[in-house]
Amino acid sequence: MKINKYLRKINYFMILTLFMSMIIGADATPNFKVITGKQIIGTVQYNGYDLNARKISIEGSKNIVYCLEINKNYPSGQSFSSIGDLSKNTGNVVAAGYPNRSPAELNLSDENEAYFATQIAIWSAMEGYDVNKFKGENPYVLDAIRNIYNDGMKGVYTNKIRTKAYKTNNEAIQEIITVHLDDLVAEQKAESIQKEYPPQEG
Repeated sequence: MKINKYLRKINYFMILTLFMSMIIGADATPNFKVITGKQIIGTVQYNGYDLNARKISIEGSKNIVYCLEINKNYPSGQSFSSIGDLSKNTGNVVAAGYPNRSPAELNLSDENEAYFATQIAIWSAMEGYDVNKFKGENPYVLDAIRNIYNDGMKGVYTNKIRTKAYKTNNEAIQEIITVHLDDLVAEQKAESIQKEYPPQEG
């Protein structure tokens, strides 16, 4: 049927356009400012020390940002530039955490818990922490930290979202990871288009 063939072509064209826009925009933000929230969103204990995290973000962007180096300072308005892709293990941990998996998929109540659990899992991968030694008041967060880390080390999840590492000229400031939410939105749109305009036979 000519109509079915026409709809199928539109379907493929729209999906191709979405993914091409993702590729073209892959490195469209070479330099940006990173800011840190004032509120501590979570705390766990490790070998008698408190490990806490605050949420960091890119000025004017909804992309998720994580820190890589726990022993350095949080960003406070510095400009960052790309230093390339993540190591395999770190990338796999990010893939096993938020936002690649939703708070519900991680058995957590909200985005702050999911962000915190993922941040601690990332630091664990970077610093070699034993995730079974973490202590805290929220058993669900502790379980999520262990699950994200262990699933990451096993490479259980494929990262659907583009991630890059960045640093600033100030060596006292942590390197960071950006997780591009635009990729997830584009993928969800593509899936929606596929459901709305499924390929037609004939």
